[in-house]
Amino acid sequence: MALAVLGMGGMTKAGAQVFVYENAQGHFSEMLLNIENGAVLPGMSRFRSDALFTVQEGRVFQGWSSSPFDLLFTVRNGKVYPVDSNFAGDIRYSIRQGKVYEGDSQMQLDLLYTLRADGMYKGDSVSEFDRVVFIEGKPSDAELLAILIALELVE
Repeated sequence: MALAVLGMGGMTKAGAQVFVYENAQGHFSEMLLNIENGAVLPGMSRFRSDALFTVQEGRVFQGWSSSPFDLLFTVRNGKVYPVDSNFAGDIRYSIRQGKVYEGDSQMQLDLLYTLRADGMYKGDSVSEFDRVVFIEGKPSDAELLAILIALELVE
């Protein structure tokens, strides 16, 4: 991982891996979320105590924690399970090649969001009007899930 990422407008954002903006301008002051070393932080925050979620080894925890008591979801083989479940009937979402589906599905009708190089879109759209957020960086499947939860795009 690089120690610094050159962001939009030439501004340097040291240490962070993923940035989420409302629009493609990517102004540092308009950042919705940032993910640094597994901590999903609101806005431009750099404080671990502000963490909304922690992503660690395919698991999403509430706040700045890796306690099993704070475990919300586990992402295994592109399937999102509540807590640490292994039951096929518990699969909430499927994530395949940047596409997020409802349940254990890869059907077009179940497609919720698609991650593209210039942002995340509703369904399989490429229309500017259907872009939900602009994401700078490449989130892992678990980080993508944490972003969706933080933005209240999934439950």
